[in-house]
Amino acid sequence: HCAYCGELLGDKWHADHIEAVKRDLEFVPGVGLRTTKEMLRPHNDNLENMNPACVPCNTNKSSMSLESWRRSIAHYRDVQLLRDSNHARHLHRFGLIEIKPDPVVFFFEKWRGDSDQHLTR
Repeated sequence: HCAYCGELLGDKWHADHIEAVKRDLEFVPGVGLRTTKEMLRPHNDNLENMNPACVPCNTNKSSMSLESWRRSIAHYRDVQLLRDSNHARHLHRFGLIEIKPDPVVFFFEKWRGDSDQHLTR
């Protein structure tokens, strides 16, 4: 399962760094910014700092901390979804989607049974 959303992982998944390793960026003419793959926090590149993640969750989390990402997801729900998506507003008007004010709890927190305590490493 993805440690964050709980989806079953298939053949394509990522090992997410819980605390980011932050990779250095360089400007390449004609291409733009890209990573040099040089880690700015190599001490975070260890098995204890990794969670299995589906590609969408790992891409969306990027290099955010868990708490920053949690706030970002809540912001999507509380501000952006109905403001920025005509489709979502229409589905909401018809009662086909429900926006819940529940706290954002990751799958690994539910699985461990301690959603009030967030992972610290």
